[in-house]
Amino acid sequence: MLNTTLIDDLVSFINETLKEMRLPTKDEDVERAPTAYDGYLPPKKNPSKRRDDSDTEQEDFPYVIVRYLGEEDTQYKANVVTLRVVIGTFSKDEQHGWRDTLNVMNRIKIALGKKQTIGAASLTGTISMALFEDHPKPMWHGVMEVQFNLPQVVWERSVLDDY
Repeated sequence: MLNTTLIDDLVSFINETLKEMRLPTKDEDVERAPTAYDGYLPPKKNPSKRRDDSDTEQEDFPYVIVRYLGEEDTQYKANVVTLRVVIGTFSKDEQHGWRDTLNVMNRIKIALGKKQTIGAASLTGTISMALFEDHPKPMWHGVMEVQFNLPQVVWERSVLDDY
């Protein structure tokens, strides 16, 4: 339960952190802040309606997705959760389009560094970032991995359990 709450809290935190950003969309007249989601992008509004494939792929940009990767709970030591943050931006600038993705990652990293805690979880200090080597231009992608310490489950035991 704590891990799902962490994901929900992190999505809210990222949406708040990025709300002032304005990034390009497939519509040249529209710029908007990236929208953060948990797990995956939401389903398309009209999946049965036939569209150009590029329209389907581009309609969600810019976005941030927070995904659960795993958790390691070492009894009496730490409960560490690893989350993957996937960033997608759209830019027709073939030389510098990658910068929007990196700017989103930097803004998230700096905000997490300042905040240090998200709900009941605390940042372990481990944040890794990478841009994808190959991009289906004009779409640009990057990933971050972030680790948090969650409160540990305290197991109820009787003194007789030790004997």
